[in-house]
Amino acid sequence: MADNAPIVLAIDQGSGSTKALAINVKGHVLAQAEVKIATTFPQSGWVEQDPEEIWQSVVTASKEITHLHKISAVGLSIQRESVLLWDAKTGKALTNVITWQDRRASDLAEKQAKSAEKVRSISGLELDPMFSALKTQWLFENNTFESNPICIGTIDSWIAFKLGAGHIVEAGSASRTQLLDLQSGQWSTELLSIFNIDQSQLPRVCASDEKHICTNMQALGLTNDVPLSGIMGDSHAALFAHQGWKAGNFKATFGTGTSLMGLTESKPQTIAWKVNGEITRAAEANILSTGSTLVWLAELLGTTPDELAQLAPESTQQVEIVPAFNGLGAPWWDREATGIIAGLTRGSSRADLAAAALRSTAAQINDVLENFAKSNIQITSLYADGGGARNQYLMQMLADLTGKKIKSSQLLELSAFGAAMVAALGAGLATFADIEKIELKYDEFLPQITESERQERLKTWRKALAASRMRTQ
Repeated sequence: MADNAPIVLAIDQGSGSTKALAINVKGHVLAQAEVKIATTFPQSGWVEQDPEEIWQSVVTASKEITHLHKISAVGLSIQRESVLLWDAKTGKALTNVITWQDRRASDLAEKQAKSAEKVRSISGLELDPMFSALKTQWLFENNTFESNPICIGTIDSWIAFKLGAGHIVEAGSASRTQLLDLQSGQWSTELLSIFNIDQSQLPRVCASDEKHICTNMQALGLTNDVPLSGIMGDSHAALFAHQGWKAGNFKATFGTGTSLMGLTESKPQTIAWKVNGEITRAAEANILSTGSTLVWLAELLGTTPDELAQLAPESTQQVEIVPAFNGLGAPWWDREATGIIAGLTRGSSRADLAAAALRSTAAQINDVLENFAKSNIQITSLYADGGGARNQYLMQMLADLTGKKIKSSQLLELSAFGAAMVAALGAGLATFADIEKIELKYDEFLPQITESERQERLKTWRKALAASRMRTQ
């Protein structure tokens, strides 16, 4: 019976909150808790979070679940590229978490420009302050630390350390630091030299389904015989939940930004996961601002993102917003791009601006898909998850602007779900065959405009995009 199936505590530590879910190995979500976390902006381009607040949010959310259900394993999904330093002996954080959105290392990126091709060839990633390497280099160049030894870690490293699993990092998360050799799955001595980082301060790279026996599970209301047996970056976990190991299953995860990912042998940019001892690689594109565009506009207009999203269908004019608040991410990776609003008239309304904010998400995703096609990565349908997947107007606009079928997951917490499934594998509670029997439910959206109409709508976006990137063209 499904009710007697083993239950996994899935912890999803994201940019805005930490969620804890009880998910059994039949794929049923039994309970959910969420704790919001704060983000601070000490200077222009700086984006930080308190590591102790993150840890306490994990504790609080988890305990809301563990006192209700008997837990057999723990899975962890985390925001990626964020980094912090802590004292290896005391476990005390030495810095705030420098989040994936932080751009303080932009000047360092300019200085390192001569190494960009080498960095790309080894790590698979564009040289950019989004990734952990430049942020870590910046921390050491701009601070003096008396502690010794020091741990460098991503969010999964920090939480695992606090749980008593030691100083570790999951392979997919490690690949997002820009310090990992994408082919070997190990730290690259060449990349460490470029960014002037000491390997002894880095965590041990572990498999996604490695079974960790921790010494502090009581912090979550569990006994220490409950293993931490699944760790993944949030985007990787969402792809796993969509059964991304099946050919052609590309997905878009909508949050503050949007990650598009799918397995490929052609020019991979990241390790998707390491399961059953095998490294699986993926193509990925990271759009810096999607959900955050709607949040910004809502704050500007004195309303809420939900109210703006409801207004968008009333739009009668095509206004364009290019949300290059800190430059543009994929596929352009243009740090010089500037945010603009184009196409305004005296008759432009709040609804037109709301629609423009959502259109910027769909248009940026189309740019990425066109770039994927240049590498012979063909996508016929796109799976969608995360907060933006709830918005039917956005999903239809996405289908229209990309000309693709969109399959929007009815279960929004795909990252937590994927982490739970990997944890079930790692703890020996389920097999791949068991997971493949789980059928998620999707809403489908098909294009409702002609190809000529699609190109006409994209023309105004491309014009606005060109204006945004004028300084680099």
